[in-house]
Amino acid sequence: MTRHNTTLNFILALMLAVFTAACTSEDADQAYDLDGIWQGNINGQFYYDRFNSSSGQWETEIQFVQKDRYSNTGYGLERDYSLDDGTMSETDFDWVVRDGRIYIDYHDGTRVIIEDYEIYSRGSTLRFKGTFVNYDTGKPMAAFDLIKVDDWSNAKMRYMKRINRQNKEINKNEKDSTEHAQR
Repeated sequence: MTRHNTTLNFILALMLAVFTAACTSEDADQAYDLDGIWQGNINGQFYYDRFNSSSGQWETEIQFVQKDRYSNTGYGLERDYSLDDGTMSETDFDWVVRDGRIYIDYHDGTRVIIEDYEIYSRGSTLRFKGTFVNYDTGKPMAAFDLIKVDDWSNAKMRYMKRINRQNKEINKNEKDSTEHAQR
């Protein structure tokens, strides 16, 4: 009977080790798929909560860098551009894929979980879409839809030009107001 229990315990321990290794392998595979630069849109309360911005439309570029080929962790950089008011942000972060969820710790203190996501091909383009969830409350914050690209875009330059145009317009309006008040 003791030998039977020992064999049964050994088999259970072996099954647990195989199951744990399979989960870790799946997470590393997901991390491998994330590695790279993704561009697209994020819509929802994410930026209101993060930057106190009322803008609802944002374009984002996110770079995930996998620590090594077999790792489920890494670091990254996120660049965000408001399509409404020209707000720009650039934030570093650390990330880990654990049990099929992506945990992101931004260096500005924001913590999110990416849930209900999928990475898939449409034609020759890899797409990444899902939901940002508040780490502390578990409430959905935003939905995103991104495509994988080869390099950073020139979006920063586009938005800098837009901001400069807006600033010139504001300065012109202030100058006109001042001239009108002096008359």
